[in-house]
Amino acid sequence: MSTHRYVTPRKRRASLAVVLAALLAALVAGASPAGAASASPAGPPAAYGRQVAGAVLAEPAPPPYRVRPGDTLTAIARRLGVPPERLYEANRSVIGSDPDLLRPGQILVAPVPGWTAPVDVEYEISAEYGVPGDSWIAGYHTGVDLAVPTGTPVYSVGPGEVHSTSTEGPYGNHLLIRMADGHYVLYAHLDRMSGAPGDRVEGGTRIGDSGNTGNSTGPHLHFEVRTGTDYGTDIDPVAYLASYGIEI
Repeated sequence: MSTHRYVTPRKRRASLAVVLAALLAALVAGASPAGAASASPAGPPAAYGRQVAGAVLAEPAPPPYRVRPGDTLTAIARRLGVPPERLYEANRSVIGSDPDLLRPGQILVAPVPGWTAPVDVEYEISAEYGVPGDSWIAGYHTGVDLAVPTGTPVYSVGPGEVHSTSTEGPYGNHLLIRMADGHYVLYAHLDRMSGAPGDRVEGGTRIGDSGNTGNSTGPHLHFEVRTGTDYGTDIDPVAYLASYGIEI
């Protein structure tokens, strides 16, 4: 399925009278014009890297690294402070099938310490984020489906806390984690869940096994990222993980 396009909300134009009134109110209150609120373009909800109300800021991704002549993956990984295998997995699409074959000028992204992919096996994406369809209440696929055999270990992609678990509804066995950056990550159609509300998790903590429960046409992991707990608050899960240097 093709990636869902995020449509930025239309900007609202403030009239000159409204702007002047706001400035006058700020001056009367003793604030300077610079401190008054100003209209700004609306962006994606809870944009990556911003703090969501009540959340702890997660560690930002290290800056990209440009490969230089003579560089090796091991040397770059040591310089960036990450394991070579994780650096390769995060940049497999750039490096190619041979991790020892680097080309000067390639841009490598270092994964953020403590963040990882939700599964650690070979898989195919059986349904991408945002593909339209009548089978979904939202009118499109709200997550990304990773086709893996039933029983495949599933891991928390980063630090957070288990918000809720359930065995009911179209998601079957599913678990929702509130991440340290304030987003919520849903793992659905699980065969087994290992975690209870309030449990603290880190990137790489095993939270269950993939399965085929609920409304599912085959064994897979449904991975979904939200800005809130409710259905319909989804954002692009691939872009979310990429912001932490994780490629799926």
